[in-house]
Amino acid sequence: MKFVLAVIATIGLASPAFAQSNQSMGAMGSMDHMAMPAGAQGTGVIKKLDVAGGSITLQHGPIAALSWPAMTMSFKAKPAVLQGVKVGQKVNFTIKPGATPEVIAIMPEM
Repeated sequence: MKFVLAVIATIGLASPAFAQSNQSMGAMGSMDHMAMPAGAQGTGVIKKLDVAGGSITLQHGPIAALSWPAMTMSFKAKPAVLQGVKVGQKVNFTIKPGATPEVIAIMPEM
């Protein structure tokens, strides 16, 4: 009986560490440097882009983390974040929620 309890305790203690170690693995394996930053993740299509003005309009799918349905809306974003993307492109993006949600990362879909 003690052996069974020891095994259960070992598994119970190891499971959270194992789960935590795999959280950022995703489809890219262990390439953590390519992971999107923490925030609400979404996918969509760029409808308007103003790099100099720091804004982007996205037609995006539902964003479950924010309880948002699919919609088209504008976001602020730092000009550096918007470099390398263009209107009509399908993208994965990360939103920092708040009173004025901001796109903090964006990456074209491959």
